[in-house]
Amino acid sequence: MMDINVTVVYINVNMLIDEAIELFLGEKYIEAIEKLNLAWDEIQDKNTLVSEQSRIQLFLSYCYLKQSKRTKIADDEEKLLELAVEHNRKWLKLAHKKRDIRQQINAQLCLGICRFTLAKKTKKPNKRKTFSRQAREDFLTVDEQIPQLNDDKRRGKLKKRIYPYLRDSYYLEEDWDSYFKKKKQEIQESLFKDETSPLKNAVATVLAVLHIPPIELGSIPMAHYTSPHVCHILFGVDGNETASPMRLGSSTYMNDPSEGKGLLDLLNQQDLELENKTDGVSHNAFFTCFSSRVNDLNQFRLYGKEDGVEASGCCLVFNKNGDWLIEADVSVPFSSLSKKSGKDSDDLPEDGFWNDEYEKLPLYQVAYIAYKDEYIAEKKCGIWLSAPNKAFNLHQNLVQENLGSSIRFILDTNISRFGIRLKPVGNEEWHQFRLEKLKEALEELIGFFKDKSAVSDDDKEALEYIRYLFKDFAFRDEEEFRLLVIKPIDSEEIEYCEQTQSVYIPYADIRKRVDEVILGTNYEKTGNQRKAEVFRYQMKQKCPDVKVSRSTLPINPPNK
Repeated sequence: MMDINVTVVYINVNMLIDEAIELFLGEKYIEAIEKLNLAWDEIQDKNTLVSEQSRIQLFLSYCYLKQSKRTKIADDEEKLLELAVEHNRKWLKLAHKKRDIRQQINAQLCLGICRFTLAKKTKKPNKRKTFSRQAREDFLTVDEQIPQLNDDKRRGKLKKRIYPYLRDSYYLEEDWDSYFKKKKQEIQESLFKDETSPLKNAVATVLAVLHIPPIELGSIPMAHYTSPHVCHILFGVDGNETASPMRLGSSTYMNDPSEGKGLLDLLNQQDLELENKTDGVSHNAFFTCFSSRVNDLNQFRLYGKEDGVEASGCCLVFNKNGDWLIEADVSVPFSSLSKKSGKDSDDLPEDGFWNDEYEKLPLYQVAYIAYKDEYIAEKKCGIWLSAPNKAFNLHQNLVQENLGSSIRFILDTNISRFGIRLKPVGNEEWHQFRLEKLKEALEELIGFFKDKSAVSDDDKEALEYIRYLFKDFAFRDEEEFRLLVIKPIDSEEIEYCEQTQSVYIPYADIRKRVDEVILGTNYEKTGNQRKAEVFRYQMKQKCPDVKVSRSTLPINPPNK
């Protein structure tokens, strides 16, 4: 029978913990910490109420972790994270005392997350590497403990959860080789399973180079330019009662008429069949585009304009705080291709994604292909490659390919070199590592596709994973990134818009993702009588957390 004094302590402690949890859920973290410390002080005999002690340390850790995300002062953030680590260690010690494997795993996982966050936030390289190594040890411990759980679903979820941390810890330590291997391994396992062909290896390398996860993007702001009309629809203002999701548009009618063809030209894999008719493609790419050029005059002039008025559109800014991207599922964009090629896996999403599946789309950086001439300086491209030369002249080649007088497809007879331009993202050393890997992969692809007679339809199919990640050098100033999905043209997920007479796939509600809307210089100077202050007022009513500003870029007003 419990001693009366212990009973009173038990009641008081649990009451204080419940009050603290309520405050925590209400995001009143300072008040919650005060209650939790009172509860801790109530337990004078630390050999008793071990479960309550665990709960106190758990929520103290959570409170400090949440508080750290609120502060704008870097030093304060680091101190709060260190306190989160301290309380996490106490929680872990108590979990071991209870011999509760589930609690041990949860505590170890949270400790790893706190240390990993510390590694990301600290400005001191030595501390970053120390915290990162400690975090990886925490996650490896969790990995070792997972088999002890009886719940298969829980085991699978934990495996998936710790993988990005294990991978990204190498990035924080600047161990580029280990980081890239982890990154590429994830792609190979998700998309190609047990296939280890040189072609699939090169494709996986390209995807690993161009995929930009949150750890690499950091706090680099991303811009999406759109028309005022579309902007108002996305936020549910100006007469729109509800907000509409952002769209992934079809690649067929993008601004680049050669969309998806640049890489095929590079590898000399164009469709050379001259027929009177062609069948439509079975799959199509849908994507939405972003640029690292925020509030950019050229982007404003080209995109989002209304009534033909340049710089009348809106620039939507994402990731100012480094919190736009969530950890991606690299299989989502290509699930249709994987199923088409006969793969069957429980890891592949089912047809008919919910929108939240599309929120897990990986972000890819676009690489630009340049064909060497006397006007392109060497420094314009980080990679220069030599195309394979054929041992016959132009006339012989034309006869062989049965193209008559056409020279469109004769890449490697009159152009010996081509370059790839890829803008650095984040760490410069990592960028150079990426360039080397991309060069290796492209050289491997060029060699593989050199003999067209040996290339199968399945080989060509593999290029569908990467061909929409390359564009012509002429578009290099866009510094483009994209979210991409490849779907069968008859997919039920594809929708038709009568107003634009185009097909699309809904992406996501962006009201909680956009940090700022920058109105173009000529926003008010179209024929639609738009007023910036009205838009700002409406946004304050519906999306108060989104900043609204005006661009002052120098551009002439439209002709009256």
